[in-house]
Amino acid sequence: MRKASLALAAAIASAACAATSQRPTPVMNPMDSISKLPSYRAAHDTIPLLSASRIDSLREPERDAWKEYLRRSGARRAADTAVMNAELRGVGRSAMVRAPYAGSFEITKDMAPGWFASDTARRLAQNILSFQAPNGGWSKHVDFSQHPRAPGESYFSESAQWQWISTIDNGSTTSEIRFLALADSVRPDPRYRAAFLRGVEYLLDAQFPNGCWPQVWPLAGSYHDAATFNDDATTNVLELLTEIGDGRFPYVSPELRARTRSAVDAGIDCVVRAQVKVNGQLTVWGQQHDPLTLQPTSARSYELTSLTAQESANLMRFLMRLPSPSPAVVASVNAAAQWLDARKLWGYTYDFASGLHESPGAGPIWARLYEIGTNRPIFSDRNGIKLYDWHQLKDRRLGYGWYTYAPASALRDYAKWARGRARPLGTSAGRKGILPASTSSK
Repeated sequence: MRKASLALAAAIASAACAATSQRPTPVMNPMDSISKLPSYRAAHDTIPLLSASRIDSLREPERDAWKEYLRRSGARRAADTAVMNAELRGVGRSAMVRAPYAGSFEITKDMAPGWFASDTARRLAQNILSFQAPNGGWSKHVDFSQHPRAPGESYFSESAQWQWISTIDNGSTTSEIRFLALADSVRPDPRYRAAFLRGVEYLLDAQFPNGCWPQVWPLAGSYHDAATFNDDATTNVLELLTEIGDGRFPYVSPELRARTRSAVDAGIDCVVRAQVKVNGQLTVWGQQHDPLTLQPTSARSYELTSLTAQESANLMRFLMRLPSPSPAVVASVNAAAQWLDARKLWGYTYDFASGLHESPGAGPIWARLYEIGTNRPIFSDRNGIKLYDWHQLKDRRLGYGWYTYAPASALRDYAKWARGRARPLGTSAGRKGILPASTSSK
């Protein structure tokens, strides 16, 4: 579902608005420790969002909980480093070899029960098992169809450094866990179940003390350490853990189910508390939030601090599926629906390959990112300069989902969910003319 929504968000959209890395591979001496890489030093040395001074400014017991979390992250990082260094010594290498490249791994529609009984599915499952990192998670952008992971081979495809290992970005880890569960349901294998359980433990270990999740764990620094809603990372984790807590996987122990239920409760609380207020009014969420204050923050250079329509719509849909929503959850969903309903845009289409086009009668669609306070759609190239007009983009114009349809299905679900819980949405017809006259014909 996540993949479908992202593809839809990228393939269509509308022009809502008016005017708006690769790290170098270090030279490593033979047997040099991976832990000496800049991206893998101790958390308090390289992570401004979770710096020692910020942690020390917290009150007990919150301060102690975060210190323990950072200690566990550092210990896990050291254990991962030791495993890889041992592998490198065994094969006589000084650096990892990149994994085979592909796009994000996903469970596709053709992976039906009959397909999981095939030898192709079995080989893919074996390869996925081999790429499970020592910490229990998976990286991203790895072509699992190529071959099993070899000793000394990275778990990541785009660098020989230890990065993105492991992550919940782009559906990583949650997709592999689900795949192994499906494979086991057709061809039972204790190795699938063991890897499934290790993956669940990874998700539980990675959870912040406040209930949200970072993009990468063990912690990697920079925006990766923010509470991450971008690309539905946290939503994917909450959906999977909810299913586990509900008992959908018979080999999960009662103790682990209880822990996942507690994790989901904490996650929901963090999501609700992170919802952005503007002038005292609840709105929606950002792509990333400060892990300590839960205020919205930036992600990649072109993903500015903002409100996001796409990820907020999918968070809203998750909250609406809760069987007994609390008053705080009900208020959260109602506010998000009202905000999204007021942001409808009409008369445009958008796709990755060709960009933005006027299309009378098309829509509704939404911009991906909105300026906090003004609700104006915003855009940026990799230079990080805020723009209010998609047409002004240069190096980041195509290949990113600047517009999205995701709120449309969320609002349809809301119409049913809200009966007895909220006043009806207004009859907003949406807007076409947010593009300035000077650019509306482009």
